[in-house]
Amino acid sequence: MADSKYLFLQIAFFVLLLSLCPSSATFDKNRKGKTPWSPPIEFKGCFSKVFAFGDSFTDTGNAQLMGGFKSFMGFQFSKFFGSTDKSLSGYRQCNGRLVIDFLCESLSLPHLQPYKNSSSDFSSGVNFAIAGATALSSDFFTQFKIGHSLMWKSIPESFQTQIDWFHRSLSGKDEAACKAELEDALIWIGEMGGNDYARLYGSSIPTQLLTELAVGHVCTLMKAVLDKGAKYIVVQGLPPAGCSPVHLLFCPTNQRDQYGCSGIANSWIIAHNNHLQRKVEEFRLIYRDAMIVYADYFNAYQTILANYKKYQFEEPFKACCGSGDGQYNFDLQCLCGATGSSSCKDASKYICWDGIHSTESMHQQISDLFFNQGFCKPSFSDLVKKKRGGSK
Repeated sequence: MADSKYLFLQIAFFVLLLSLCPSSATFDKNRKGKTPWSPPIEFKGCFSKVFAFGDSFTDTGNAQLMGGFKSFMGFQFSKFFGSTDKSLSGYRQCNGRLVIDFLCESLSLPHLQPYKNSSSDFSSGVNFAIAGATALSSDFFTQFKIGHSLMWKSIPESFQTQIDWFHRSLSGKDEAACKAELEDALIWIGEMGGNDYARLYGSSIPTQLLTELAVGHVCTLMKAVLDKGAKYIVVQGLPPAGCSPVHLLFCPTNQRDQYGCSGIANSWIIAHNNHLQRKVEEFRLIYRDAMIVYADYFNAYQTILANYKKYQFEEPFKACCGSGDGQYNFDLQCLCGATGSSSCKDASKYICWDGIHSTESMHQQISDLFFNQGFCKPSFSDLVKKKRGGSK
């Protein structure tokens, strides 16, 4: 009898729990109009190689090996980056890993070595990116006597150099071998054009002309890799440069946007990214067998900036490494690495590393938004699915 009473109480308690739980109809109502959540796809082993292009946001050592930096940059690397993570080789304009490093880790591949390091093992890919590289040729800047070199030497490398390196890396292989290699590789086209806008800031060169030329060079690179057989490409848009101290320092408060960034500088970036996305769509129509993904760096960055404390940041604009007593810790005459500069105690709390580039923590958050949170169009998961034959 006692057992029966105990069983009755168990059943009554279970029924009560059911009455308190929402029904499947309630869940369906809440999900209406939303994409159902699904576990992230395992990316490891999907690609055998990564080929990367870009500028300082992607470069892992080419500019340093080519002697492209001003002398104080070696001090920055050895003191601040070199002591951060001994497992990483090469040189980065950051206190640690870049998006390309997090990408390789997600794919379970070694960090990419710079092309100019002739002793490197390139069996898992190669990094062609050059810090300070411009879409426009060096002759263009020489002709118009345009400087604004900051931490780079006055004459920049153009992206044509990276295209030449790419072709050289495949020399000696026949067409079939090149196609087979590139079909199993991921092509990462990082930031391209940011250095052009920075150098032309305040000049009389029409920004519309610059946008056409800069995006045109990105298209030249896309065509070069696609014609060689590449099938999986990620093209990165430009980040909102107007949110960095180098632009904020000269931006009046009445010209700030809703995020507190330079509205003028970011308007150039928005125009560039919009034009780039239109061109990417044109390439998709021409190269129908390839999958070309656009990585929306601008909106990913601003998503973090709009709610930076949610992402564990405390300083949205101030540089971790720099000099000066101003609100940005940024001085054009004493950049990060120069005598008199210093770095903050905890870079993980800062979005900006040196007034121009992001910290490792920011790169990590951006990487998560790219690879897991839908800031790639189509999504990075869709790219992986196609590579593995999950969709046509």
